[in-house]
Amino acid sequence: MMITNDRQYKISKSQIENFQTALDAFSVASENAENTHPKILEAYKSAIESQLNDLLEEVREYEDLKAGRVVMAEIHDLSGLPLALIKSRIANGLTQAELAEKLGVKMQQIQKYEAERYSSASLKTLLKIASALGVKVSADVQLTDMPQREKFDIKNYPFKQMYQRNWFSGFVGSLNDATIHAQTLLENLYKSADMEFTPHALTKKSVRTDGKFNDFALDAWYARVISKAKTQKVSRKYASDIINEDWLSKLRELSKEANGPLLAAEYLRESGIRFIIEQSLEGTYLDGAAMTFENDSPIIAMTLRYDRLDNFWFVLFHEIAHIYLHLNDTVNVIFDDLDANVDGIEKEADDYALNALISNDLWKKSLIRFNPTEKGIINLANSLNINPALIAGRLRKERNSFFIFNELIGQGKVRKCFINAINY
Repeated sequence: MMITNDRQYKISKSQIENFQTALDAFSVASENAENTHPKILEAYKSAIESQLNDLLEEVREYEDLKAGRVVMAEIHDLSGLPLALIKSRIANGLTQAELAEKLGVKMQQIQKYEAERYSSASLKTLLKIASALGVKVSADVQLTDMPQREKFDIKNYPFKQMYQRNWFSGFVGSLNDATIHAQTLLENLYKSADMEFTPHALTKKSVRTDGKFNDFALDAWYARVISKAKTQKVSRKYASDIINEDWLSKLRELSKEANGPLLAAEYLRESGIRFIIEQSLEGTYLDGAAMTFENDSPIIAMTLRYDRLDNFWFVLFHEIAHIYLHLNDTVNVIFDDLDANVDGIEKEADDYALNALISNDLWKKSLIRFNPTEKGIINLANSLNINPALIAGRLRKERNSFFIFNELIGQGKVRKCFINAINY
């Protein structure tokens, strides 16, 4: 245990007073405890004294740090870096809020990091904070890679499917030829995405899935998306404040257009968000993903597993939620199987998407929920300036009935938007 802020310091000082009072009271009570064995009394006293001494030591350390009697200058062992950062922040006279402001993050993020001893922080973040606190880090780092034979073993991948989709840029030859050169082709796939090392060892990812999935296939798909994103141009640099109600409203209204999905992709690129269409590989069960690369530039990737307008718009807004709410130094890619059970950040993204497509307040008051008809859905969609598929899809999801309003969900109207489009 370590005191990291003035609030904890005050609490610890109060606890010290309580323990000292308890010891004084114990001394008086023990003199009259004729029916209690002396060893029991001594054990009880030792327990109080032990907790008191721990608190006194924690308070003494905090006071020494704040008084500048402890200096954290250089770290030679990375395992000690998290604790050193906390001590350095205190020794520098900075509160958690002041350090957060210095780094351009929220105070709650620093509180979280320190509470968990920076266990979720990336090395990049640790070094950034060390630099801000004037702590020099000098240590040897070794990255242990998985055996080459496992990393590039053709048996770990749906290799034939990857070959048939022309994933191996520049390769000319039969499937048999590709199989012979499989290790080189797989190495080049990862190199094209600057992922020469073992992807799932170096990527901070979150995967929403109900069942087993092929981790190698997932990493290969990820590499494919990144390599495509590297060649895709955006109109501007992404700024985190671009996603707001007005921006979401304009995107949502594109759903009413016949080529709405393609317009949405262009709208994202104009906003600095790369948009990639890439079918999922066998064993990945993906609907989409949100990720960052190169200077935290965001990417939304979709597989179009279900060729329906209602699904397209829900998945799109779900991934936007991840960009807005969840991508950070702790997680830089989130893979989504939206058929899977939902909790945590996935529930947050689901709720965000539903509300962004049709506001919860409006939905709760809408009579269409209780007496849904095709005409009623179309009238409501017109009044909201959106595609009826968004309302029909929400009704199907809410009622857990996926055989109603089949004519309104836009079956078969998504993939054709991208058939002749390039750079997706």
